[in-house]
Amino acid sequence: MADYTVTGGKVVVRATSSLHDTVTTWARVAGEIRADPDRLADPGGAAVTVAVDMTDLSAGDFLRNRKLKKDLDVAAHPEATFRLARVVEVTRDERTGAFEARAEGTLAWRGREVTLEVTGTGTIDDRHVDAQAAFSLDVTTLGVKPPRFLMLKVAEVVAVTVEIRATMRS
Repeated sequence: MADYTVTGGKVVVRATSSLHDTVTTWARVAGEIRADPDRLADPGGAAVTVAVDMTDLSAGDFLRNRKLKKDLDVAAHPEATFRLARVVEVTRDERTGAFEARAEGTLAWRGREVTLEVTGTGTIDDRHVDAQAAFSLDVTTLGVKPPRFLMLKVAEVVAVTVEIRATMRS
C-alpha cells in the first residue's frame, strides 16, 4: 500500500443549453490517495479523497465567472469533496501499467451527498498516479438550480471530467 498526495488536476463541467455549451473549469484540487497498484479492486485496495476549491472557477469570461459564482453560491459553499467507496472493476495492462476502472463514491457539496458511479483510466506506479474519470451529474441533486444565461436555460444534467495527478509521499 502506498500513500500519494494530489499535486494537480482539474475538474471540467460541460453544461448544455439549446444554443451552445458552457464549459467551466476548476483547477484547484487537493487530496490524498492510498492504493495498492496490484489490488485496486480488492476491499481496501484503494482509498481516495479529493477536494475541489469551488471558488476558483473559469467559465471563459468575467461575466460568466461572476454569474456562476453567484448562482452556485461558492462563497457559502467553497469546497466539494469526493470520497471513493470502492473500485468495482479494473482492467490492467501489465506491460504499461495503464488501467481502466469503474468506481463508486460520494460527492459532498452544499450540505448534500450524492452517490456517483464513475468510469476512468490512468496509470499508477510506486511514484505517481495519473487518472482521468468521467460521469454525468444531475446538479439539482446538490441543490443547484441550473443557471440561466440571458434567455437560455442550462440543462440539469452536466457532463463532468476529472483529471488527477498525485505523487508518492516520502
